Amino acid sequence: GRANVGYGVPRRPGVRSGPMGALWEAVLARPHIRAVLGEDARPEAPVRAWPIPATVDRALLTGMGGRVLFAGDAARATDPMTGEGIGQALESGIAAARSILGAGPGDPEGAARAYTAELAAGLLRDNRLAALLSRQLGSARGARAAVRAAGLSAWTRANFARWMWEDYPRAVLATPYRWRRRMLHPPGAFAVPGGGTDRAR
Repeated sequence: GRANVGYGVPRRPGVRSGPMGALWEAVLARPHIRAVLGEDARPEAPVRAWPIPATVDRALLTGMGGRVLFAGDAARATDPMTGEGIGQALESGIAAARSILGAGPGDPEGAARAYTAELAAGLLRDNRLAALLSRQLGSARGARAAVRAAGLSAWTRANFARWMWEDYPRAVLATPYRWRRRMLHPPGAFAVPGGGTDRAR
């Protein structure tokens, strides 16, 4: 009988989003939200909000001559389109560990170089593409185009949730080192018995 409802508001320099309480009421009043929650649904706690940094491409990734490698939230490694950050935290943490192990204890600057290079080859590209898509989806025309593209075929409908929620990297076509046979056809993290995806259904 309970639901945890969250929503995101993109922050843009010089643009105020308005009072969060009023935005929250407007979100809950939308017919498609009411259809899911029910007409009698009421908040049971105050609305809470927190800024989510999503600018890993402009973040400080290393410090103290390579003796510190920033990962996850410390590296602002969050998806600009969805606000999701667990996958990015894991990816950047694994990259940091791999860089440290590869360079060894006597070469922190080498670890920093390796870490920066690995993130530049993958996570930063994914972040830039997500930021571009987020800007496009911020307009009515862009949102309509995305919905049309998602509905082109059974395959696009089944995989749209994977593109949104990063079951595989969005920038996979721009990162050849990630290419594998049938890379766009694995069952995925959200696979359910009988085919399709949990989120797509």
